[in-house]
Amino acid sequence: MNEFIKRTITAFFLIIAAYSAIVYLPDLYFSVLLYFIISVGAYELIKMTEPKVYSYPIILLNGLVIALSFTIGKPDMAFAMIIILFSTGLYFLLAVNNKDKLETFIKDISIHFLAITYLYIPLYYMFNLKTMVADNPLSANYLLFMIFVIAIGDSGAYFVGRAIGKTKIYPIASPNKSLEGLIAAIITAGIAGWLGTLIFKFPVEVSVLTAIITGAVLEILSQLSDPIESLFKRASGKKDSGSIFPGHGGILDRLDSYIFCAPALYYIIEYFWK
Repeated sequence: MNEFIKRTITAFFLIIAAYSAIVYLPDLYFSVLLYFIISVGAYELIKMTEPKVYSYPIILLNGLVIALSFTIGKPDMAFAMIIILFSTGLYFLLAVNNKDKLETFIKDISIHFLAITYLYIPLYYMFNLKTMVADNPLSANYLLFMIFVIAIGDSGAYFVGRAIGKTKIYPIASPNKSLEGLIAAIITAGIAGWLGTLIFKFPVEVSVLTAIITGAVLEILSQLSDPIESLFKRASGKKDSGSIFPGHGGILDRLDSYIFCAPALYYIIEYFWK
C-alpha cells in the first residue's frame, strides 16, 4: 500500500478515536486511558534507550503516582516527586549489586527519572486541559484546539518543506526539517488558531489575535519537541519509536508534539486567555 495512503487511513482513525475519547469519556476514564497510552510510550522509551538495569513496574508505579496527582490532587506534586525519588532510589540500591551494573548506574537511573519528567508529567497536562473548567463540557475544546492547531501546523511544515525546503535546521535530529517548513508551520498554525475560534467554543472568550498568537507559539514548541524525540531514535539507530500505527510509528511518534505544547497551552489559558 502507498505510504501516503497508509498514513492517511491511520490518521483518520486516530482522529476519530482521539475525538471520541476527549469528548465522550468521563474524566476518570479519560485519565485511565491517558495513563495507559503514556505507559506504552514509556515502554518505547525504555526500548530505545536500552538501560542495563531497569524496572518497568517501578516506572508504571511512579507514573501512577503522577496520574493520581493530576486526577484527584493526591498526592500533591511535591509529595509525588518525593515518592518517585524514594521508590526509584530504593530499587537501584537493591538492584545495583555488582561493579558491572555500577558502571551504567547514572545512565540507568536517569532514564527512570526521564520517563516521568519527559512523559508522564507534561503529557498529563492533556488531562488538565480537558478538565480545566469543572463540570463544563466546553473545557474539552481546549484540548481539541491544541490537537487541531498542531495538526494543521505540522501539515503546513510537511508540504512546504517537501516542496521548497532547503535550509536544514536540525541536520542530526531531523534531517528533513527545514527553515522554510518551520516558517510555513508557524503561519499555518497561526491561521489554525484563528479558525479554532470559529470551530470551537471555549469557557472563556478569546480574541482572534490571541488565538493566532497562541497557535503560532504552540507550533514553535511542537517543532522543537518533535526533533528532541527524534534524537532518541537517532541515538538508538531506529526510524520510529515503535510500530503500533501503520505509517506513523509508535506512541511516542504520535505524542512527541504535545510534550511541550500541553503544559504551554494550559498556562497560556490560565494566565493570558483568562
